[in-house]
Amino acid sequence: MLRLSLALCLIAFLSNGLDAQKLAGTVLDSNGAPLPGASIVADGINGEFADGEGKYSLMLTPGSHQIVCSYIGYIAQTKSISVTSQDVELNFILADDAVLIEDVVVVGYGVQRKKEVTGSIVQVDAKQITGIQTPSFEAALQGQAAGVQVSQSSGVAGAPSLIRVRGVASVSAAGDPLYVIDGIPITQEYFLRGNSGALNNNPLAAINPNDIESVEILKDAAATGIYGSRGANGVILITTKRGQKGTSFEFSTRTGVGTPATRPNMMDTETYLALRQEAWENDGGTGYVWLPNMTSVADDADTRREAYQRALLTNTDWVNETIGVGIKNNVNFGVRHGAERYNVYAGVSKDNNESYLRGNSYDRASARVNFDWTPTPKTKVILSSSFSRGENNRIDAAWSGGLGDAMANALPYYPVQYAADEQDANGNIIHEAGEYFLWFDEWGGTKNPVAVRELKKWKTTEDRSISNAQLIYSPLKNLSLKASGGFDYLHLKEDIFNPGALSINTDLGSASRYANFVLNWNYSATADYRLELDDKQTINFLVGSEFQRTDNYGYGLFYGQVDGPIFESDSLAQDADSVNTRRNTPSQHSFLSYFGRINYSLKDRYFFQVTARVDGSSRFGRDNRYGFFPSISAGWVVSDEDWFQSPSISFLKVRSSMGLTGNAALPDYARFGTYSAADNGTTYAGDSILYPLQPENPTLRWETSRTVDASIEMGLWSDRLTFELAGYHKYSTDVLMNVSTPASTGFTNFWDNVGTILNRGVELSIKSRNTVGAVQWTTDFNVARNYNELVNIGDYTPDAVSGGTNDSRVIVGRPVGSFYLVEHSHVDSESGLPVYIDLDGNETYDYNNDIRKYVGDGLPEFIGGLNNTVKYKNWDLSALATFSVGAKIFDSSAKRQLGVVSGWNMRTEKLDRWRQPGDEATYPRLTLDETTYSLPSGFPWWNTSLFIYDASYLRLRNLTIGYNIPLDPGSTLQNCRVSINATNLFTVTNFPGLDPEVVRDFENAQDRNMSPNVTYLTPPQERAFTLSVSTNF
Repeated sequence: MLRLSLALCLIAFLSNGLDAQKLAGTVLDSNGAPLPGASIVADGINGEFADGEGKYSLMLTPGSHQIVCSYIGYIAQTKSISVTSQDVELNFILADDAVLIEDVVVVGYGVQRKKEVTGSIVQVDAKQITGIQTPSFEAALQGQAAGVQVSQSSGVAGAPSLIRVRGVASVSAAGDPLYVIDGIPITQEYFLRGNSGALNNNPLAAINPNDIESVEILKDAAATGIYGSRGANGVILITTKRGQKGTSFEFSTRTGVGTPATRPNMMDTETYLALRQEAWENDGGTGYVWLPNMTSVADDADTRREAYQRALLTNTDWVNETIGVGIKNNVNFGVRHGAERYNVYAGVSKDNNESYLRGNSYDRASARVNFDWTPTPKTKVILSSSFSRGENNRIDAAWSGGLGDAMANALPYYPVQYAADEQDANGNIIHEAGEYFLWFDEWGGTKNPVAVRELKKWKTTEDRSISNAQLIYSPLKNLSLKASGGFDYLHLKEDIFNPGALSINTDLGSASRYANFVLNWNYSATADYRLELDDKQTINFLVGSEFQRTDNYGYGLFYGQVDGPIFESDSLAQDADSVNTRRNTPSQHSFLSYFGRINYSLKDRYFFQVTARVDGSSRFGRDNRYGFFPSISAGWVVSDEDWFQSPSISFLKVRSSMGLTGNAALPDYARFGTYSAADNGTTYAGDSILYPLQPENPTLRWETSRTVDASIEMGLWSDRLTFELAGYHKYSTDVLMNVSTPASTGFTNFWDNVGTILNRGVELSIKSRNTVGAVQWTTDFNVARNYNELVNIGDYTPDAVSGGTNDSRVIVGRPVGSFYLVEHSHVDSESGLPVYIDLDGNETYDYNNDIRKYVGDGLPEFIGGLNNTVKYKNWDLSALATFSVGAKIFDSSAKRQLGVVSGWNMRTEKLDRWRQPGDEATYPRLTLDETTYSLPSGFPWWNTSLFIYDASYLRLRNLTIGYNIPLDPGSTLQNCRVSINATNLFTVTNFPGLDPEVVRDFENAQDRNMSPNVTYLTPPQERAFTLSVSTNF
């Protein structure tokens, strides 16, 4: 397909029309000054830029043509011309139009001109999304908008990113922004399968980036308030492509490779054995050290020596065995067609994305049809529908296996396979040559990352359909009545087959299937009326109601003693030795909402907006079911005042807003007391029993965020330089927390509104057109500073809420998800023992949980992006750098890789250890005995601040070089572009681990909020190189 596209471009390039005529002219401003770099486009397909004197020329075929001339900061002009057999001269004089005031942006339930927007909204163009190779589209938003923190996913195919808009405002309730596609709030279920295989479900992976026209990010209460209870964490509006007049086709293809952006530095056999031997001798051992899965501490010296020497003969690089080069291919085809009363867009896409983790890939096939029909001048019908199927060929990752095992329990002296037959003492063959070498980890799991990858069959299939129908009726001038209905269908199916070859106890294997269904209905009705009081005043009224219902259910099947997976055999149930079926507890929730918005404009320079929304949710009890969420905002375009005269300031606007938003993203039945049937055979008097899970809390209510926002927007020197400086203060109360309860209550957790969180910050966005004319150089820069503080958690202690197994806790006066660990001071140079700091600041050798304290957090002080775009003739270059400053990262796997010598391999940093009195070392004396470090016996998890690192980084996120192939005016192609793209080329950081930017697998929404910068054997991000070709015809 790539060859075909290149051939089409080449043929068009070589074609020469004989009847083309020259169109030429000059582009000037209202003062007669030339506008170098102005764009002149004929018929939407054939374009050129004005030179340094404002002059341009185009070759056109005879006939009628539409010529559009545009320039940033000026009102575009369209002129019709007729070309015969002679050259044509056409000049343009453009009028000022500061910051493109006629441009519109999508807002909640409508659109607005940029000039009259009083809320904080950032628009991201589709080209900024499709131009970057990412696991799913949301990752491409990184660095594109001030105050929007996008943490990239790991290297696992299809893994989700983590997005936070203006900080973290929730603890146990979901903290992700609301995603709305063509007006429909979509399903956002990250935990349908928990963190199975160290991967969360990505509800956005099924969305085809090529279908997206634009993305708007709503950040403050004025912009998000119309969404009420679901707008507290921001709103991301996605608008998909639609048809247009005429007929045009678009085709693009991309192919490339992916490798890990960095590699773990694990020890080889000789180094590992030497350090293990040193630890043995430090502990008083004599002779050769015992080796996991070869000998034990009880074996005699000769047996241990023989095993040690035999181990030296094998040196397996398990990292190389688990990573490789991933191949990526993507093809998109779309058609736009329109006539007087209708238009249609249809697109199909196929994406095959292998990760660098061997055996892992995510394949997506998708189709979309958008249809607009105007049967009468007063009626319009809008239909949108998409279907996609995503197949994730899964592997175990992180703590579950694969590369995670290569960084943990896969010791270098373990062979991948037996090199020769192995016999027992009686001469019986117990392992044949070529058979996989298997071992048990400390939790009893059967391990060998190569064997598991090659023998285990694991596939997740997601079918997703998002459809929407809208009917718009305008009975009167300026009055629009709209009714819409949407349906979001998600079916996630996970199939796993564990063969007998991975089991020591059976020859046959087991197969399981887990299926989840999420059905999301959305209905709304709105009325929109524009009242023009006079030529200076207009009022827009919007009122509406919305109903949303979501059903979630599923089942699980388990087949024992079978020889294949369910998805490869329909008769598996007949062959299985046993079949176990389990139905998931179904859940359902619904929202009923009433909302309104009033926009008032005076003299097209004073703008006011009021919104109000009442939300009712089934997740709350009768007394707290409804919440009221109002907002008010205003904007003033100062530069439009008659008295404002400035030779340098071309545009000046100030705006401010305040309002309330809410959050109700908690489990459907959190307010109820729940029970479960015992599944371990326990009975009472022969009857089955129920046991309690959580106590009821009928007083549960909405989280509420009170936000104040203000900004100033300015354009300088005819908008050659534009910037926006914004500040905000968000105070969230009644924050939902799933707190731990004393064992004496008979329960483990309890949902309560006890938290208070503060977020306040500043944001700066700058856009500069550095050079114009033949060389056009544009710079976009944004930076944001957010301060986050957990103000109150009631009477609860930090351990009341935890971020899974990540040692992140709720600490009053500190950011959400602070690291709560024993503080490590240094290594005693005389004894080689670790020294800790107690709560009074005194040094101690005693490690215990009672001296845990705040030792850092994963939230950055500054985030931002810098994007430079240079265009010269048909060439263009774009470079996006992203940065984060001030965050800490907890390398949770380092406490085993760099701690007590155990059945885990170690990283080479461990070589900087204490060996003799007087040594100044990073790591203490080596030991096999965790009590040497004052840890509890049998607990080698050394949870100290030694493994808290600075996570600041500067990353070259994306580099693209493109070339637009010149086309003859008579060519059937409108354009043809070839580009080379590289992602994650390099990272500047002081973090010694794999990646300072990480999104690991999370256990639940609470863990996702509290542990954003914790890594535990998490695969690093991917470095990808791709070649792309795109054309329109």
